[in-house]
Amino acid sequence: MASTPLIADKTYLRYFWHPVCTLQEFHRDSSGGLRPLGLKLLGQDIVIARLDGKLTAMRDQCAHRHAKLSIGRIKQDGENDRLECPYHGWQYDTQGICRAIPACPDLPIPKKARTDVYDCEVRYDIVWVRLDASYACEIPIFSDWNAPGMKIAVVDSYVWNTSAERRWENFTDFSHFAFVHPGTLYDPAFARPPITRVDRIGGELRFSIEPPRAMLDQLPENSPLGAFNYRCSMPYTVNLEIALYRKPERFVLWTTSSPIDDARCRNFMIIARADDGLPDEIHIDFQKRVLMEDQPIIESQAPHDLSTDELSMATDKVSIQYRKWLRELSLAALAGKSEFEAALYTDVIETARTVQAPVCP
Repeated sequence: MASTPLIADKTYLRYFWHPVCTLQEFHRDSSGGLRPLGLKLLGQDIVIARLDGKLTAMRDQCAHRHAKLSIGRIKQDGENDRLECPYHGWQYDTQGICRAIPACPDLPIPKKARTDVYDCEVRYDIVWVRLDASYACEIPIFSDWNAPGMKIAVVDSYVWNTSAERRWENFTDFSHFAFVHPGTLYDPAFARPPITRVDRIGGELRFSIEPPRAMLDQLPENSPLGAFNYRCSMPYTVNLEIALYRKPERFVLWTTSSPIDDARCRNFMIIARADDGLPDEIHIDFQKRVLMEDQPIIESQAPHDLSTDELSMATDKVSIQYRKWLRELSLAALAGKSEFEAALYTDVIETARTVQAPVCP
């Protein structure tokens, strides 16, 4: 029996900022910005090019015969760089407007000779793109990017064969720790997680838990066990602030997913911690070990999209609240700008905090 997708219309995702590559990946894969870089976001082929000293994002399609601009070249012309189509040499400026057609140099350039341009910004050494700027959305927060005394490691992105929604739920699912990460992140003896308060504040889903300190003896020295405080910018970013148990220091694990399409997501990670004298690779390798434990299970989930016929329990509270908000956003976006922004930025605060172990039906 075919399942019913939880979100019928994903148009609303075009209004959010999404990461497409790290700045290091762009420099590496574009020969230092000398060539364009082709990527995919929300099923849309896009091209990132450094033109006039700034990164520009466009639809990866020439208006003429629809060749990919990403396999063309950057044509430097003083202060006016152009992105040149590899097929017939049509040249596009930073506004996506064709400024030269070599085959017809004496004819006026048609007004339709242009390609779509998208908002493009660099933040946290990551390249972000927004396909539709109609509604007010901000680039997600990373709490410690400029925090004094914190050492920052921006990790290369990685692709999973699942939806961005599945990846987000995996990162915030408390019940799976004991079964997927025994001896890595959690002690299987503590398989019954608490039910946490979940708030909506400023476009973020916020919640926290305090795993039992008794697990410390069963976990590796570099396992970042502590009091977990989650700030999750909708729809796919998690800013996890950890007050470590082993030492009175701060540790932040930041992650976000970018929907390549409905069945694949590109994932990003930044690790921030007090300078512990250890190389970044120690912390990065530990997180990659955790990801290797998660990946085959998450990629096995079918369908890749969230569906309405999945069963939920009391311990799935975070996921339930997340799904509820996604549905509200998707429907509000269809109603209009004010409705969408109200659905995103209206705070919803729980009146009481529940910390006891759940009673499952």
